[in-house]
Amino acid sequence: MKISVQQYATSLYELVKDADDVKATEVLRSFVALLGRNRDLNLAPAIIVALTDIWNKENGEVMAEVTSARKLDDISRETVIKYIEKKSGAKTVVLNEKLDQKILGGFILKYNSKIVDGSLRSSLSELKGQMEA
Repeated sequence: MKISVQQYATSLYELVKDADDVKATEVLRSFVALLGRNRDLNLAPAIIVALTDIWNKENGEVMAEVTSARKLDDISRETVIKYIEKKSGAKTVVLNEKLDQKILGGFILKYNSKIVDGSLRSSLSELKGQMEA
C-alpha cells in the first residue's frame, strides 16, 4: 500500500509535536530512512509543505503573502494582519511582503487557500470587461 504525502506528514507531526530536540532528531533520522526504504524521498518537499500546514493549523499560525506596488506602511500592515486574524481565527500571522510594480496600486493578499485581489490592475480589468459587455 502506498503512503500518501498527507499520511507521512500527519505521522511525522504526531511523532515530533511533543518531542525534545534529541528525540525529534532521532525521529527525523528514522523518518528519512523510512522514506528511503519506501523509495519516497522524492516526496520530501511535498511532505514538508503538508507538515508546515499541519503545524501552523495546530498552533494557530497563518502564513500570508501580500503583494503591492509599494512597501506597506505600519498602519496598512497592521490592518492586513488584523483582517487575516479575524477571517481565519489565527493567533499569529506571519506576513511576507512582495513588491511588484505591475500591480499599479492596491494589493493582492494570499493566505490559507484564499486570494483577495484588491489591486488597481484587477479593478481596471473588471471595469474594462463590464464596459465591453
